[in-house]
Amino acid sequence: MSSVLANSDARGFMSHARCANQTRSRFSEPLLIAAAAIGLAFVAFGAPRVLRAQSAVQAPPQIVVTANGEVRLAPDRANVQLGVETQAKTAAAASAENNRKQTAVLAAIRALGIPASAVSTSSFSVTPVQRWDDKEKKTFIDGYQVSNQVAVVVSKLEQSGAVIDAALAAGANRVAGLTFELTDPAKAREQAITNAVTQAKREAGVAAVAAGGSIGNLLEITINSFEQPRPVPMFAMAKMASEAMATPISEGTITIQVSVTTRWMYARN
Repeated sequence: MSSVLANSDARGFMSHARCANQTRSRFSEPLLIAAAAIGLAFVAFGAPRVLRAQSAVQAPPQIVVTANGEVRLAPDRANVQLGVETQAKTAAAASAENNRKQTAVLAAIRALGIPASAVSTSSFSVTPVQRWDDKEKKTFIDGYQVSNQVAVVVSKLEQSGAVIDAALAAGANRVAGLTFELTDPAKAREQAITNAVTQAKREAGVAAVAAGGSIGNLLEITINSFEQPRPVPMFAMAKMASEAMATPISEGTITIQVSVTTRWMYARN
């Protein structure tokens, strides 16, 4: 009998425990939902207040300065643009005449000791020559023009005039351009950057002292650079060549310019 009662009590105890667990489960679910809702409300309404508080913090004062640096050097090579233009009734005839003259021009240039690797074709075109007829009110093609232009890199600057003269004498009838260059402008550009940053730091320091403080660390720098080759006017060379004179060339200097924009910390004294 005692055994039966014990088992009954045990079953009753287990049943009570299950009821208690179910009761706690029923109570805990709303609590969890409520807690989750509070958390979402915090995220939805509390976060913007934090962000607004952070955005209200004033950024530390800074000084922004833009400065230029430059280096002037004598060029060590020239780039000459020479061309032959021919015209004939047919494109084939104009091209044949152009080929003959351009071959003579290239031979004259190479006879001066200019290597073949320094001469390259920069442009070639065949264009119809059009004529407007007022009587018939329409356009006619009177022929074709062929243009062949080469770029010649002259490493000895004193040969620049001789190259132009030899090309014109051999049949070239167009000098499209002459520029002077640096074979390796990297070192000059580095020096120009150094000069620009030094100038920017100096001006930032002057501005900081004038404002009653001093400059701190460099925060940002942007570098922009460009090279200024020295051109030679084409009309002057054409005139000299027509007078059967040796074409004089003055290379002048090349200016490497660099612009930098810097941002510095400003500290109040």
